[in-house]
Amino acid sequence: MNQKISKEKLIDLIENVVSNFDPTPSLVNNDFPLRWESNLFISDYDFTTNYLELNKDEESSSGKYLNSIGSAVVLDLDEDGSFEYWDGVFMIETHVWCGQLNTNADFPSYSLIHEKFSTLEELIAFLIETY
Repeated sequence: MNQKISKEKLIDLIENVVSNFDPTPSLVNNDFPLRWESNLFISDYDFTTNYLELNKDEESSSGKYLNSIGSAVVLDLDEDGSFEYWDGVFMIETHVWCGQLNTNADFPSYSLIHEKFSTLEELIAFLIETY
């Protein structure tokens, strides 16, 4: 990495951010793209609006977490040394982002954050400001 920070330090940086999430995402890919995933509580999904047209009975069948969707944080390092960062909800079976939630006014609740940063300093400033 040309920005003089190790992958381990980047992992620590994001781990510090996601440690405040409930439930706390776990690192599932420690090579780029770095990826943290977690379940979502049934109680955190608004079935009255039901943006994703989920079946409440099916989603509730296995306990306190939704069956179809989870949350993820992804950090990728591009060849030019820039970074791409995502935070949002994805369909568990296909790992496809639920982009239609990106219009949610209650940022960052279920919003798909997708930002690009030219430098590590920009990424760090964004994380501090956002979280």
